[in-house]
Amino acid sequence: MKKIFALLAFVSVLCSVSAQKVNETVTLFGKDQLTGFTVNVDNAPANIVADALADKFETQFAMKGSNKKGFRVYEGQACSAFGEARYDIYFTTTTVGKKSDQLTQVTLVVSNGNMNCITFSNDPRTSRNIVAFLENLPNDVEIYKTKLRIKQLESELTTLKKERETLLKNQEKLNDNLKTTNDEIKRLSEKIEQKNAEIQKLQDQYNNSQDQSIKEQIAAAVKEKDGMQKTHSSKQKSLLKMNEDLYKTNTKLQANAKSTEEKEAELKKLKAQIE
Repeated sequence: MKKIFALLAFVSVLCSVSAQKVNETVTLFGKDQLTGFTVNVDNAPANIVADALADKFETQFAMKGSNKKGFRVYEGQACSAFGEARYDIYFTTTTVGKKSDQLTQVTLVVSNGNMNCITFSNDPRTSRNIVAFLENLPNDVEIYKTKLRIKQLESELTTLKKERETLLKNQEKLNDNLKTTNDEIKRLSEKIEQKNAEIQKLQDQYNNSQDQSIKEQIAAAVKEKDGMQKTHSSKQKSLLKMNEDLYKTNTKLQANAKSTEEKEAELKKLKAQIE
Protein backbone atom coordinates (compact mmCIF):
# COMPACT_ATOMS: atom_id res chain seq x y z
CA MET A 1 0.00 0.00 0.00
CA LYS A 2 2.88 2.40 0.86
CA LYS A 3 4.32 1.75 -2.61
CA ILE A 4 1.00 2.69 -4.20
CA PHE A 5 0.84 6.02 -2.38
CA ALA A 6 4.50 6.68 -3.13
CA LEU A 7 3.79 6.08 -6.82
CA LEU A 8 0.75 8.35 -6.68
CA ALA A 9 2.80 11.09 -5.02
CA PHE A 10 5.52 10.75 -7.64
CA VAL A 11 3.03 10.95 -10.51
CA SER A 12 1.31 13.94 -8.92
CA VAL A 13 4.61 15.84 -8.71
CA LEU A 14 5.55 14.82 -12.24
CA CYS A 15 2.20 16.04 -13.61
CA SER A 16 2.25 19.29 -11.68
CA VAL A 17 5.52 20.38 -13.30
CA SER A 18 4.58 19.21 -16.79
CA ALA A 19 1.06 20.46 -17.54
CA GLN A 20 -0.62 18.99 -20.61
CA LYS A 21 1.68 15.96 -20.50
CA VAL A 22 -0.17 12.66 -20.18
CA ASN A 23 1.28 10.13 -17.76
CA GLU A 24 0.42 6.53 -17.04
CA THR A 25 -0.51 6.38 -13.37
CA VAL A 26 -2.04 4.31 -10.59
CA THR A 27 -5.17 5.33 -8.72
CA LEU A 28 -7.63 3.84 -6.26
CA PHE A 29 -11.24 3.12 -7.07
CA GLY A 30 -12.54 2.40 -3.61
CA LYS A 31 -10.20 -0.36 -2.43
CA ASP A 32 -9.29 -1.43 -5.97
CA GLN A 33 -5.99 -0.41 -7.52
CA LEU A 34 -6.42 0.73 -11.13
CA THR A 35 -3.92 1.80 -13.75
CA GLY A 36 -4.89 4.70 -15.96
CA PHE A 37 -3.72 7.98 -17.39
CA THR A 38 -3.39 11.43 -15.82
CA VAL A 39 -3.16 14.89 -17.35
CA ASN A 40 -3.18 18.39 -15.89
CA VAL A 41 -5.48 21.03 -17.36
CA ASP A 42 -4.89 24.69 -16.62
CA ASN A 43 -7.83 26.42 -18.33
CA ALA A 44 -10.70 25.60 -15.95
CA PRO A 45 -11.47 24.51 -12.37
CA ALA A 46 -12.09 20.85 -11.56
CA ASN A 47 -15.89 21.00 -11.69
CA ILE A 48 -15.91 22.61 -15.16
CA VAL A 49 -13.35 20.12 -16.50
CA ALA A 50 -15.42 17.23 -15.11
CA ASP A 51 -18.57 18.63 -16.72
CA ALA A 52 -16.74 19.14 -20.02
CA LEU A 53 -15.45 15.56 -20.04
CA ALA A 54 -18.87 14.17 -19.13
CA ASP A 55 -20.47 16.33 -21.83
CA LYS A 56 -18.06 14.95 -24.43
CA PHE A 57 -18.73 11.32 -23.47
CA GLU A 58 -22.48 11.79 -23.14
CA THR A 59 -23.13 14.15 -26.04
CA GLN A 60 -20.57 13.24 -28.68
CA PHE A 61 -20.45 9.52 -27.93
CA ALA A 62 -24.01 9.10 -26.58
CA MET A 63 -22.80 7.31 -23.46
CA LYS A 64 -24.67 6.97 -20.18
CA GLY A 65 -22.77 7.36 -16.94
CA SER A 66 -23.20 7.23 -13.19
CA ASN A 67 -21.26 8.47 -10.19
CA LYS A 68 -19.42 5.86 -8.13
CA LYS A 69 -16.76 6.22 -5.43
CA GLY A 70 -15.77 9.71 -6.54
CA PHE A 71 -15.58 8.76 -10.23
CA ARG A 72 -17.83 9.25 -13.24
CA VAL A 73 -18.26 5.72 -14.61
CA TYR A 74 -19.38 4.39 -18.02
CA GLU A 75 -19.68 0.61 -17.99
CA GLY A 76 -19.62 -1.64 -21.06
CA GLN A 77 -20.01 1.15 -23.60
CA ALA A 78 -18.53 2.00 -26.98
CA CYS A 79 -16.23 5.00 -27.37
CA SER A 80 -14.80 5.33 -30.86
CA ALA A 81 -12.12 7.74 -29.62
CA PHE A 82 -10.41 4.78 -27.97
CA GLY A 83 -11.19 1.93 -30.35
CA GLU A 84 -13.87 -0.41 -31.62
CA ALA A 85 -14.38 -2.41 -28.41
CA ARG A 86 -16.71 -1.75 -25.51
CA TYR A 87 -15.06 -0.38 -22.43
CA ASP A 88 -15.52 0.40 -18.77
CA ILE A 89 -14.42 4.01 -18.41
CA TYR A 90 -13.71 5.82 -15.14
CA PHE A 91 -12.62 9.40 -14.64
CA THR A 92 -12.21 11.84 -11.78
CA THR A 93 -10.90 15.38 -11.40
CA THR A 94 -9.04 16.99 -8.52
CA THR A 95 -7.37 20.33 -7.85
CA VAL A 96 -3.57 20.23 -7.50
CA GLY A 97 -0.80 22.77 -6.99
CA LYS A 98 -0.44 25.87 -4.90
CA LYS A 99 -3.38 28.21 -4.43
CA SER A 100 -1.76 30.85 -6.62
CA ASP A 101 -1.05 28.37 -9.41
CA GLN A 102 -3.63 25.61 -9.25
CA LEU A 103 -4.31 23.05 -11.97
CA THR A 104 -7.02 20.49 -12.54
CA GLN A 105 -5.72 16.94 -12.57
CA VAL A 106 -7.76 14.47 -14.62
CA THR A 107 -7.39 10.74 -14.06
CA LEU A 108 -8.89 8.49 -16.74
CA VAL A 109 -9.05 4.71 -16.51
CA VAL A 110 -10.16 2.57 -19.46
CA SER A 111 -10.81 -1.13 -18.92
CA ASN A 112 -11.73 -4.06 -21.15
CA GLY A 113 -13.97 -5.28 -18.31
CA ASN A 114 -13.38 -6.89 -14.94
CA MET A 115 -11.02 -4.00 -14.15
CA ASN A 116 -8.57 -5.22 -16.78
CA CYS A 117 -7.07 -1.77 -17.28
CA ILE A 118 -5.56 -0.76 -20.59
CA THR A 119 -1.89 0.25 -20.38
CA PHE A 120 0.97 0.74 -22.80
CA SER A 121 2.31 -2.68 -21.87
CA ASN A 122 -0.89 -4.63 -22.70
CA ASP A 123 -2.49 -2.43 -25.40
CA PRO A 124 -0.20 0.28 -26.82
CA ARG A 125 -2.54 1.19 -29.68
CA THR A 126 -5.53 1.94 -27.47
CA SER A 127 -3.23 3.65 -24.98
CA ARG A 128 -2.01 6.02 -27.69
CA ASN A 129 -5.66 6.82 -28.51
CA ILE A 130 -6.34 7.56 -24.84
CA VAL A 131 -3.29 9.81 -24.64
CA ALA A 132 -4.38 11.69 -27.77
CA PHE A 133 -7.87 12.05 -26.27
CA LEU A 134 -6.47 13.55 -23.05
CA GLU A 135 -4.01 15.79 -24.87
CA ASN A 136 -6.98 17.34 -26.65
CA LEU A 137 -8.91 17.79 -23.40
CA PRO A 138 -7.99 21.49 -22.96
CA ASN A 139 -9.57 22.15 -26.36
CA ASP A 140 -12.67 20.20 -25.32
CA VAL A 141 -12.83 22.27 -22.14
CA GLU A 142 -12.70 25.50 -24.16
CA ILE A 143 -15.50 24.24 -26.39
CA TYR A 144 -17.56 23.33 -23.34
CA LYS A 145 -16.93 26.75 -21.78
CA THR A 146 -18.07 28.28 -25.05
CA LYS A 147 -21.25 26.19 -24.92
CA LEU A 148 -21.89 27.39 -21.37
CA ARG A 149 -21.42 30.99 -22.48
CA ILE A 150 -23.77 30.43 -25.41
CA LYS A 151 -26.46 29.11 -23.06
CA GLN A 152 -25.90 32.05 -20.76
CA LEU A 153 -26.16 34.52 -23.65
CA GLU A 154 -29.31 32.87 -24.97
CA SER A 155 -30.86 33.11 -21.50
CA GLU A 156 -29.81 36.75 -21.16
CA LEU A 157 -31.22 37.55 -24.62
CA THR A 158 -34.53 35.94 -23.67
CA THR A 159 -34.61 38.12 -20.56
CA LEU A 160 -33.73 41.21 -22.61
CA LYS A 161 -36.50 40.41 -25.10
CA LYS A 162 -39.07 40.14 -22.31
CA GLU A 163 -37.74 43.34 -20.77
CA ARG A 164 -38.02 45.13 -24.11
CA GLU A 165 -41.62 43.93 -24.57
CA THR A 166 -42.51 45.26 -21.12
CA LEU A 167 -40.73 48.57 -21.76
CA LEU A 168 -42.49 49.01 -25.11
CA LYS A 169 -45.86 48.42 -23.45
CA ASN A 170 -44.98 50.97 -20.76
CA GLN A 171 -43.82 53.40 -23.44
CA GLU A 172 -47.08 53.03 -25.35
CA LYS A 173 -49.12 53.43 -22.16
CA LEU A 174 -47.16 56.53 -21.14
CA ASN A 175 -47.54 58.10 -24.58
CA ASP A 176 -51.31 57.47 -24.47
CA ASN A 177 -51.55 58.95 -20.97
CA LEU A 178 -49.45 61.93 -22.03
CA LYS A 179 -51.75 62.63 -24.96
CA THR A 180 -54.84 62.29 -22.77
CA THR A 181 -53.39 64.53 -20.05
CA ASN A 182 -52.24 67.14 -22.57
CA ASP A 183 -55.74 67.20 -24.06
CA GLU A 184 -57.25 67.58 -20.57
CA ILE A 185 -54.86 70.42 -19.73
CA LYS A 186 -55.72 72.17 -22.99
CA ARG A 187 -59.45 71.89 -22.28
CA LEU A 188 -58.95 73.13 -18.70
CA SER A 189 -56.91 76.10 -19.95
CA GLU A 190 -59.71 77.01 -22.34
CA LYS A 191 -62.31 76.71 -19.56
CA ILE A 192 -60.20 78.87 -17.23
CA GLU A 193 -59.93 81.54 -19.93
CA GLN A 194 -63.69 81.37 -20.44
CA LYS A 195 -64.25 81.60 -16.70
CA ASN A 196 -61.93 84.63 -16.47
CA ALA A 197 -63.91 86.30 -19.23
CA GLU A 198 -67.15 85.44 -17.41
CA ILE A 199 -65.81 86.88 -14.13
CA GLN A 200 -64.67 90.04 -15.86
CA LYS A 201 -68.07 90.47 -17.45
CA LEU A 202 -69.82 89.98 -14.09
CA GLN A 203 -67.39 92.39 -12.45
CA ASP A 204 -68.27 95.05 -15.03
CA GLN A 205 -71.98 94.46 -14.39
CA TYR A 206 -71.49 94.73 -10.65
CA ASN A 207 -69.44 97.91 -10.99
CA ASN A 208 -72.32 99.47 -12.92
CA SER A 209 -75.20 98.20 -10.76
CA GLN A 210 -73.73 97.28 -7.36
CA ASP A 211 -76.23 94.39 -7.44
CA GLN A 212 -75.36 92.01 -4.56
CA SER A 213 -76.67 89.00 -6.48
CA ILE A 214 -74.04 89.68 -9.14
CA LYS A 215 -71.39 89.82 -6.43
CA GLU A 216 -72.50 86.37 -5.28
CA GLN A 217 -72.23 85.10 -8.89
CA ILE A 218 -68.71 86.52 -9.05
CA ALA A 219 -67.75 84.70 -5.84
CA ALA A 220 -69.18 81.42 -7.17
CA ALA A 221 -67.37 81.87 -10.49
CA VAL A 222 -64.05 82.61 -8.76
CA LYS A 223 -64.44 79.53 -6.57
CA GLU A 224 -65.13 77.41 -9.66
CA LYS A 225 -62.10 78.90 -11.43
CA ASP A 226 -59.90 78.17 -8.40
CA GLY A 227 -61.00 74.53 -8.56
CA MET A 228 -60.13 74.40 -12.25
CA GLN A 229 -56.71 75.93 -11.60
CA LYS A 230 -56.03 73.42 -8.83
CA THR A 231 -56.94 70.57 -11.19
CA HIS A 232 -54.85 72.20 -13.91
CA SER A 233 -51.83 72.36 -11.57
CA SER A 234 -52.30 68.71 -10.58
CA LYS A 235 -52.48 67.69 -14.24
CA GLN A 236 -49.28 69.65 -14.94
CA LYS A 237 -47.47 67.79 -12.14
CA SER A 238 -48.74 64.46 -13.49
CA LEU A 239 -47.56 65.47 -16.96
CA LEU A 240 -44.10 66.27 -15.61
CA LYS A 241 -43.92 62.91 -13.83
CA MET A 242 -45.05 61.04 -16.96
CA ASN A 243 -42.43 62.82 -19.05
CA GLU A 244 -39.76 61.81 -16.52
CA ASP A 245 -41.00 58.21 -16.61
CA LEU A 246 -41.03 58.26 -20.40
CA TYR A 247 -37.45 59.56 -20.46
CA LYS A 248 -36.37 56.76 -18.10
CA THR A 249 -38.23 54.19 -20.20
CA ASN A 250 -36.65 55.42 -23.42
CA THR A 251 -33.21 55.36 -21.77
CA LYS A 252 -33.80 51.77 -20.66
CA LEU A 253 -34.93 50.85 -24.17
CA GLN A 254 -31.73 52.31 -25.60
CA ALA A 255 -29.63 50.38 -23.07
CA ASN A 256 -31.64 47.23 -23.83
CA ALA A 257 -31.06 47.64 -27.57
CA LYS A 258 -27.32 48.20 -27.07
CA SER A 259 -26.97 45.20 -24.75
CA THR A 260 -29.01 43.04 -27.12
CA GLU A 261 -26.86 44.04 -30.08
CA GLU A 262 -23.64 43.28 -28.18
CA LYS A 263 -24.85 39.92 -26.90
CA GLU A 264 -26.21 38.88 -30.31
CA ALA A 265 -22.85 39.73 -31.89
CA GLU A 266 -20.99 37.72 -29.23
CA LEU A 267 -23.43 34.82 -29.60
CA LYS A 268 -22.99 34.76 -33.38
CA LYS A 269 -19.20 34.77 -32.99
CA LEU A 270 -19.21 31.96 -30.42
CA LYS A 271 -21.56 29.77 -32.44
CA ALA A 272 -19.30 30.19 -35.46
CA GLN A 273 -16.35 29.02 -33.37
CA ILE A 274 -17.89 25.67 -32.50
CA GLU A 275 -19.68 24.92 -35.76
